[in-house]
Amino acid sequence: MSTPLHESPHPLIFVAEVGDNGVPPGPEVAYRIEVMGLHGFQKEGIAQDLRTGRVWRLACDEGTYLRGANMAPAPLAYWITGVHADITARIGETTRRDSVEFDEFSVSVGQGFGVRGSFAKGEALALVHAFTCDVEVVSDHDDATVEAVVRQALAESAALDALTGAHEGLFALSTNGRNTPVSGFAQSAAEHADPFVRHSRTPAPVEASPAAVPVRHPEGDKAPIVLRDDDDGTVQWRVQASGGQDKATGLITSDVSFSGNVPGWTLYSDPDNQAAPAPLAHLSIGTAFCFHTQLCRYVSVRGVPVEAPRLAQLSRAAGPSFAPLDTRLFIHGQVSEAEATSLMSAAARTCYAHQGIAVPVEHHVSISSKRR
Repeated sequence: MSTPLHESPHPLIFVAEVGDNGVPPGPEVAYRIEVMGLHGFQKEGIAQDLRTGRVWRLACDEGTYLRGANMAPAPLAYWITGVHADITARIGETTRRDSVEFDEFSVSVGQGFGVRGSFAKGEALALVHAFTCDVEVVSDHDDATVEAVVRQALAESAALDALTGAHEGLFALSTNGRNTPVSGFAQSAAEHADPFVRHSRTPAPVEASPAAVPVRHPEGDKAPIVLRDDDDGTVQWRVQASGGQDKATGLITSDVSFSGNVPGWTLYSDPDNQAAPAPLAHLSIGTAFCFHTQLCRYVSVRGVPVEAPRLAQLSRAAGPSFAPLDTRLFIHGQVSEAEATSLMSAAARTCYAHQGIAVPVEHHVSISSKRR
């Protein structure tokens, strides 16, 4: 699983087959997420729906702000897509269930992030700022009805619960095949298998999924911000997503953009997890991708001889309630257990997506209604 994206014959996102999930179907939404590095900051992830066994393979890259190639969406592009698409899906579902027809509606969400301290010195800490959600509705209904419907939909969004609640994750670590106790975090007891052991070959498409393929936005005419590993100051930016839901297909479009002139992407979600990944699949894998990127940054900065780090994560939601993520990191190479523990701790402290889920985030919602 080491072919760079520019040499791969496969699309960025496709349906794959990896075998039985080993878990009986249940009422809760659950995804097994696995992430493996390809080249530089390029990585591929597998999102397996544990209710149905359906599997998506997704590719990820970073932009020039981290000296990446921007050949696939960044981790936070997947993450914010999951939040935006879940809220959008909940509004669409609530209008149908309550027979309150909206002629049109669109959703825009934004999340502020930052980092304070130096990666090179091991002092960096991810910062999570306010989350905003703006909903615009066109319908024949009065403002009070529109407000009630949208508020009910927001109350049923597991992605919004992930941000606004405190869901500190569980962690486990394997160093050269040995279980290594974690420190400073809640210990996971889950039996996650090493992705390199679970998969005997590189994932390949088993069906066409053209509606799922993301579209890259054009490069801007200004140089983007560059995150430096030795920067002692505070760097802040914002990631945003906007779009709506196609009534005919149910597909949700999320146009993702970043502050700092970072090129964005358009991603697509399917609440039924058929034509494209479901919103919570995007949210879950975006979190795992972000953790993996931060780990790789520390490995590079510290010059630790780690070979192909990978991780497995369990993501669950029961109705509108998001459960703490359960993550096991697999580290191999000429590395001690103390060094591996330090790497995992540093990645967890600087993973923006994990921090956004672990702590309660201040949020602001605005709802505007127009008559057709």
